[in-house]
Amino acid sequence: MISKIPWLKLTGRLLTMVCIALVVLVASQSKLIYFPHPYPANATTEWQAKTQGTALHFTTSAGSQSAYLQGNLKSPRHLWVVCAGNGSLALDWSEWLIQNAPKEDAYLLVDYPGYGECAGSPAPGKIRETFQKCIPAAWEVLGWSRSQASGRMRFFGHSLGAAATLIAAAEFQIYKGVLIAPFTSTMDMSRTVTGLPLGAFVWHRFDNEARLAELAKDPTSRVIILHGVDDEVIPCAMSRKLAAENPKMIHLIEISGAGHNTIAADHADLLAAAMTEISE
Repeated sequence: MISKIPWLKLTGRLLTMVCIALVVLVASQSKLIYFPHPYPANATTEWQAKTQGTALHFTTSAGSQSAYLQGNLKSPRHLWVVCAGNGSLALDWSEWLIQNAPKEDAYLLVDYPGYGECAGSPAPGKIRETFQKCIPAAWEVLGWSRSQASGRMRFFGHSLGAAATLIAAAEFQIYKGVLIAPFTSTMDMSRTVTGLPLGAFVWHRFDNEARLAELAKDPTSRVIILHGVDDEVIPCAMSRKLAAENPKMIHLIEISGAGHNTIAADHADLLAAAMTEISE
């Protein structure tokens, strides 16, 4: 008779290894999602001199935070909330917006906690707090009341920034925007990255499916998504799923040959046209 003890020991060891792997995943997942880094010396001073923009400084539970307001600050048609991807900073979009975005509008470039000049560490709830503070602060600079801002807000985000701006959209009832390479959710991304069904262990929960479904309840909602067919980070299939779930609201533009970080540089005309369309 073959002894069962070695098999029991082996099974126990395997279960222990799996548990350790899950603990490591849960403990380190923020390092897999966010890549915070500071601005180079004098970057914000140079930005302000070039754009005549206004830096907004405020405090949340994460500590002192900063966001950046540029564009037409005297009589803007719309105010866009702009968020970059997880390896970028808000001001990385400043020059692109100057060169390509509608001149009639203002742009609020928002960093996450831990990024740029912001203290703390990023998380969905902390990012929501940032919007709760910086968007009303931007309205004050523009001389807008909340009622005057209604219908004049837009969102613009790339990758993780798409998820972040959808948090702002839900918080402030912003029904129109442009997204670049959004994922369906971080829970789905965990499977894409690891090949394993680990969504239940993800605690940095960004759910673009749910946020877009909320927006779709308003008949005026319009969202344009641009996604590279050859995106090596977030599969274009995720945007196809988002568009299929909300066909009346979402217009998906698939760009052949485009990767995750190449749309703004290589297809600026398509992206600018999408912003112009959403501005109308």
